[in-house]
Amino acid sequence: MKWKPIGNRKAKVVLWGIVHNHARGKFDALQKLTDDYEFVGWVDDSASTAMRMQEPNTAFYAAWPKIDGEALLRGEIPCDLVVVECSNSELVEVSTRIAEAGFPMHMDKPLGIDQAGYRKMSAICEELGVPLQIGYMFRSNEAINKMVELAKGGVLGEIYSVEADLDHSYGYPKYPVYASHYPGGTAYLLACHAIEWAMPIFDDDIPLRTYSIIKPAPGDPEWAKTHSLTIMEYPRANVTIRICSRGTQPCRHIRIDGTCGSMELEPIEDFRTVKHTTGLDDAGLARVGSLDVRLFVRVVNDAARATGFRDGVKPFISIILGKHFPAPTIERRGRRHRGGGP
Repeated sequence: MKWKPIGNRKAKVVLWGIVHNHARGKFDALQKLTDDYEFVGWVDDSASTAMRMQEPNTAFYAAWPKIDGEALLRGEIPCDLVVVECSNSELVEVSTRIAEAGFPMHMDKPLGIDQAGYRKMSAICEELGVPLQIGYMFRSNEAINKMVELAKGGVLGEIYSVEADLDHSYGYPKYPVYASHYPGGTAYLLACHAIEWAMPIFDDDIPLRTYSIIKPAPGDPEWAKTHSLTIMEYPRANVTIRICSRGTQPCRHIRIDGTCGSMELEPIEDFRTVKHTTGLDDAGLARVGSLDVRLFVRVVNDAARATGFRDGVKPFISIILGKHFPAPTIERRGRRHRGGGP
């Protein structure tokens, strides 16, 4: 049965899982968005034996109803949206079952260690018309969105370099064991957040080559996959994403370079309110006060003159209510490989 919008009312939402590192943050967000969402309850996955960075605190959710996931999938519990926050290794499996049941989803990342599972799940969503949102954390960052817009619009000329770092310093002493459990380590866990906004700069073209250099961060065991450099090669450009779990700087950084100019953003978030992102304390965050894009343009071309602010990312609720129907983006239908000389 095809999914249909719920109309003009609050969306009933269930949190499926509390093991994921972002579960607490998503729960907190839902508690604040009471004009749009009615929180129904949560599915307890704490008994799972899957790898996790830390044990969830079930007492934090105890004031809210604990939902039977199987009953939810059978349609016995009213629900309009499921926020999927189970362990990394169970995300695709659980989301596939939720998609088959016809529930819209906000699914956290990563999307599995192979393409087959996510391809199957996303195909179900497309067939049933089920809205699916992936929890990439920078897609609503207005500063990053503006940088992508300017780069795509030609303000910087032809783009030849995109650099990003997502260093952090959280999760120890378990982090090396946690990250190394997955192929690619830190690249698998975090590079997706930068790839998600970097690829649109190149019209979602598939890179000529994508590969990662994986090694232990300073002080970690030799087997640790805690320091990575991911390289995406395009015909005339490179995208590099660096992630080290022993980061010390008080913020992360993005730079985009083109033949007519450059842009740089540092910090990329207000780390005073998202300390979990880097593991830093207040002492290391004193200079983070605003998000400012530094822009140098050598030639003010027609593209630079014409560029204006685009609308912000529309809330997911507008899709569920039926007020907004975005063009299909499952598996990025526009992605393709375009040939070209080196």
